[in-house]
Amino acid sequence: MLDSPIILNEREARKARAALTRIDKLLSSNTYFSAVLGRLPPEVLGMHENALRGARKSFAAMLEGYEKAQSGEFAEFAERWRSEPGVVLIIARIARGLSQAELANRLAMREQQIQRYESERYRSISLQNFKRVAAVLGVDLQAIVVSEQTKPLLSAFGIPHQPDVPDEQLKVIIEHAKKSNWFSVPADSAEQRRVVLDYIGESHTKFGSPGLLRTGLKSLDLKDDALLAAWRARVIQRADVVGTEMQATFDHLDISWLADLVRLSGLADGPKQALRLAQEKGIIVIIEPQLKGLRLDGAAFLSGGTPVIGLTLRNDRLDNFWYTLFHELAHVYLHYLTGLAAGFFDEELEDEKTDDLELEADQFASSALIPPEAWRLSPARISRSAGPIEGFANQLGIHPAIVFGRIRRERHNYSIFSDRVGFGVVKKQLSSA
Repeated sequence: MLDSPIILNEREARKARAALTRIDKLLSSNTYFSAVLGRLPPEVLGMHENALRGARKSFAAMLEGYEKAQSGEFAEFAERWRSEPGVVLIIARIARGLSQAELANRLAMREQQIQRYESERYRSISLQNFKRVAAVLGVDLQAIVVSEQTKPLLSAFGIPHQPDVPDEQLKVIIEHAKKSNWFSVPADSAEQRRVVLDYIGESHTKFGSPGLLRTGLKSLDLKDDALLAAWRARVIQRADVVGTEMQATFDHLDISWLADLVRLSGLADGPKQALRLAQEKGIIVIIEPQLKGLRLDGAAFLSGGTPVIGLTLRNDRLDNFWYTLFHELAHVYLHYLTGLAAGFFDEELEDEKTDDLELEADQFASSALIPPEAWRLSPARISRSAGPIEGFANQLGIHPAIVFGRIRRERHNYSIFSDRVGFGVVKKQLSSA
């Protein structure tokens, strides 16, 4: 699929056209949905169908913008992306009718160099070379001084954006890095700060500030931004290593395999098999403990076009593992073109939410794990004893901890069935994941 919600070359245009063809085929024939119905609840399929319809509109709009730029109607396209100078350069190349090879020839560069610059949206280019490309393409560069309150999330010319790190958070990051062997920590305090800023600076440059992008109850609370940025940088670092060896390509149009994922919950080593199955579907799942002071359950974002899910296992329970995993998978499949590039960073998944995308992800996770109709009709929903609840779980072929966790969450009573939700199981099983 596309690496970002914009089309800037013929390769991406071909991928978008192919996606449109597939989506139209899925939506028109109903063959896919009929085949999956019975394996996944209709509520889950309905949400995915709506996501596909939204994706179709997005792909069509992206293609229209690209094709208009090719024909010389690029003003609206460029205005929409003016906050990213690298993207504006690519739009200018398209509008000038130049191929990457032709631009490279005018700049006395290799075509592969232009391909690399454009794949990174020119974020790794030097300012001097940026000015050369801009001059050849007839792009006027302007510099605007902004206040601290309005500074951009992304560096304009690939210069890493290094966020402020309060001393107390710096200490937390340093101690966590030492304990978890993230990187070599120098003894000098000034060097420690430099190492930490360098470590999290690159992810800020590529993805922006996770504190400003995250969703959940505390979406406006930025006090833990540096901690969250450090955690994300570590997840990205580990995911990039996994990605170099991964053979599968992610397909956001197919969710049929999620039925198999649900069934894995009933196995003794279900969590470990779940991570393996996700990777076989082109999704990287990284288990990375949170830093002290964060209350993060999970995250979902794109790195190099590959979906990455990070889980902290902050609540080491089987029910929480499965619910959080499916919540993040909901973001991957339902919000692939509406936020995944920026990322979702989810806190307190067991609490009430108001964000529409988070509510949708909650509904997707709950429905995928326990079909709504079966839940509505089951006496387990109101049972005060464990027997009927375990019987219901066995009937569905899922781990009983999922049902006990659902009951605790719906009754807002986490003191009940504490011995049935799998405390201390997941970390032990996934300690090497």
